[in-house]
Amino acid sequence: MVIAIPFIKVPELASEVPDWAGRVVVDATNQFAQYEPTYSGLAVLGDETGSEWVARHLPGATVIKAFNAMYADFIKADPRHRDGRQVLFFAGDDHAVNAEFATFGEALGFAPVLLGGLREGGRLMQLDGPLSALHVVKQD
Repeated sequence: MVIAIPFIKVPELASEVPDWAGRVVVDATNQFAQYEPTYSGLAVLGDETGSEWVARHLPGATVIKAFNAMYADFIKADPRHRDGRQVLFFAGDDHAVNAEFATFGEALGFAPVLLGGLREGGRLMQLDGPLSALHVVKQD
């Protein structure tokens, strides 16, 4: 399951699914404080990263943070470029699920790059992180 909804709507989504146990969830949200009339502001979460916050709201799910650091035009376009493949940064706490996600990213044509767990990797990719909106091509 991929979550690509306004960040502040995650608790509402969480209440719609009675049991998150055993589900793998790809979190593509960004922690905007509001989404209407436009996306703006940064939801303040204290020490928690946006991906940790999402995971906390989906008890029992295994969360992978991905696709949030790049603009939609880079996701919908062919990730294979003349000079290489678009890097797909991702983070997750489950080694087996991380490996499966990397295989999935490769199958889509991306060059997946695991950044670590939801805390450290999520912090790099979230809105105020150094990899947010950084588009990188891996030379093949």
